[in-house]
Amino acid sequence: MDGNTAQSLLKASLHAFQPEDWPDWYAGIAELLGIDDANIRAAAVERVTMATLWAEHFLPQSRIRTDDARLARAAWLTELVDRASSRHPDVTRGFLNELRHKGDEKPFPKVLVPWLRGLLDRQPAGVSRDMIEGAIVLIGGIEPWQGTLLPPALDHPSNYVRACVAHALGRTGYGQGEDGSFDDRFIGEITARELARPGIAGPYWSATGLTLSDFDGSGFDPVDWMLGIVEQRSVPEPRDLPFNGIDFHIHELAAGNPEAIGRLIDAGRPDLVIMAATEIRDAVPAMTPLLRKLGDHSDPGMAVPAQIHLARYYGILHPRADPTRIRHLPDLREGVEVFVIRHGEPGCFSVQMVIFPQGGAVLDDPGAWAVIDEILPPAVRGELARHPMDMPDAEPAPFHLGRDQLRSYDAGANIVLIGAFDGPGWRRLELSPGRLKPFGEMWNRDDNG
Repeated sequence: MDGNTAQSLLKASLHAFQPEDWPDWYAGIAELLGIDDANIRAAAVERVTMATLWAEHFLPQSRIRTDDARLARAAWLTELVDRASSRHPDVTRGFLNELRHKGDEKPFPKVLVPWLRGLLDRQPAGVSRDMIEGAIVLIGGIEPWQGTLLPPALDHPSNYVRACVAHALGRTGYGQGEDGSFDDRFIGEITARELARPGIAGPYWSATGLTLSDFDGSGFDPVDWMLGIVEQRSVPEPRDLPFNGIDFHIHELAAGNPEAIGRLIDAGRPDLVIMAATEIRDAVPAMTPLLRKLGDHSDPGMAVPAQIHLARYYGILHPRADPTRIRHLPDLREGVEVFVIRHGEPGCFSVQMVIFPQGGAVLDDPGAWAVIDEILPPAVRGELARHPMDMPDAEPAPFHLGRDQLRSYDAGANIVLIGAFDGPGWRRLELSPGRLKPFGEMWNRDDNG
């Protein structure tokens, strides 16, 4: 099968499929599981799992409404995985990885759980027993238990399996009241378990789908809870968790909160500090003093991301800004402040230009495009293309995200116009040349402000 055919199968718009589209697509995607390219195999496993365990059955235009038909398709999938894995064991690993998020909808466990138990008995080479046991929990549920608030399976010797157990608890809403509030005793016990042996609180939270706003007016503060765990535990989270841990969640929930980030500083977690401080891709005025302070840090791993964040989202040139990463061009064009920023690592930098109207003003459409066309002319950026965030079958067009407008171009350039908070106009422009290299001359200018 040639590369173009493979890509057309992988990029097919499953959401738009009619019943007659499925047979040929399934036949083609099944072929991809047997080819020698591991990346294509992995992509094919994801696509065929998504199709079999969701898209073919639950889209509005689906005609497969009976449990028998769904079970037959699931059985076909497990047989396909077994055949392909006789040559490529990574197909089974990839399928188990997908089962972290798919397959627990009825009636699929009736097929998947017996297949998983058989897989556990066979224990094929190259397939982790932990992944199989974890999938059994996620698809089939936790074995019933008595006498304790939390299931004994949370003490499983495998970090992977116990994380799956915690995630399964979160999926079912275990430990939550009807109003979504947490039971105090449950929180106390899962926190104690997490402190004694990290790796379950994060996977539990991952499954709940809860956000900070869900706790408005309640007596439970998720940020305080997670910070307490980070501050008190004596060993780090395992690195092999199948779901996000507390470290991930707290960097998101603490974003834009100087007090919470201050506690991460005191806890000696610089990695979480810089992730939380730069998580929000926009200016948060309350964060400005902390970002300035981080920009002064002696560790470039802390200082440089803070300096870049200040330049890109706040239009601020830090006094100690790394000159190999950030160029300020205050006189490039009247009425705007321009920053050229190098992202990535030396030798493989990607370059971005960020433009701010001076004095907190906004640019109207003519003003914005006059600046864009001067810096990244139409003849250089090429024709407008479909934006990667748009549907796969969408026509070339700007993609709108809230007040913002995102544009991609055939030559690889990307332009983002960030909308004003109130009313029309643009408060920031971001230009990324992609494969193009038009900003080199500007980088070498000597008017860094």
